[in-house]
Amino acid sequence: MAERTLLVGPGWLGGPTAERLAAAGHRVWTLHRSGGTAPRGCVAVPGDVTTAATDPVTLTALPPAVEHLVVCVAPSSARGDSYAIYPAAARGAQALAAALGVRHVVYVSSTGIYDRHDGSEVSESVPIAPTNPRVQALLDAEQAIASAASDRVRVDIVRAAGLYGPGRDPADRFARGAVPPDTWCNFSWRDDVAEAIRHLLTQPAASSVHVFNCTDGHPVQAAAIRQALTGSARSRHEVAGADGPGTAGRSSQRIRTDALQATGWQPSVPTVFDGLRRLGHTLPGLAATVS
Repeated sequence: MAERTLLVGPGWLGGPTAERLAAAGHRVWTLHRSGGTAPRGCVAVPGDVTTAATDPVTLTALPPAVEHLVVCVAPSSARGDSYAIYPAAARGAQALAAALGVRHVVYVSSTGIYDRHDGSEVSESVPIAPTNPRVQALLDAEQAIASAASDRVRVDIVRAAGLYGPGRDPADRFARGAVPPDTWCNFSWRDDVAEAIRHLLTQPAASSVHVFNCTDGHPVQAAAIRQALTGSARSRHEVAGADGPGTAGRSSQRIRTDALQATGWQPSVPTVFDGLRRLGHTLPGLAATVS
């Protein structure tokens, strides 16, 4: 019998993930606040994950038992969400997992939780020491979802970095020198993260919490990306440390992905340069970045 999966947050990442799971043979329900059309092959259920476990209308629309719960929730600027949505959604997901008898939870988090600014290598074992509200919210959310683990429930936390792909193109901000040139950047092609989620759902459902970084495994400095796109590593108008409104505190770190790759997952887009080509960019300066 097809495994039943509930995906919370079928947006830019969650929607394609739900479709991938349906294509792989899962029976997929999607839960989202805004309602709307279901991803291909899925059943859409309107509802808010923060209250779903105690909402009889939502629970009636869902199957009484679900094997897998996938959570892809991010703040919505249109709704005026703050970072508090992360722990609120995680707490709701934990309660929903208990209500539906879920045995495997995959929760998408962010490598921004490490918050390193010195270009150091970062693995899943690096201590988390929040210094700002976003990192604190990410940590609170991970701790909340981890509480869903038991002797019969496995929790996988997927820390993604630099999500990009169709409809989300990072080229412009690098081409115009908006990211400080010495910044170490990490990237995750959207469909590779979706495949990582599908892959993890095939892993043995042994109890405990597993944390995986999910990137292409090839950190690149911003100057190299600009060089590839324009033939010049620096802009004459570049202001060191500036990246426009709302991006203060950008991390500079090199994310390791050994743990996820050890499970058998590999990225189909191995570097950001391959991804930029997929998005239609020519890279006239690429040879200079790898010489």
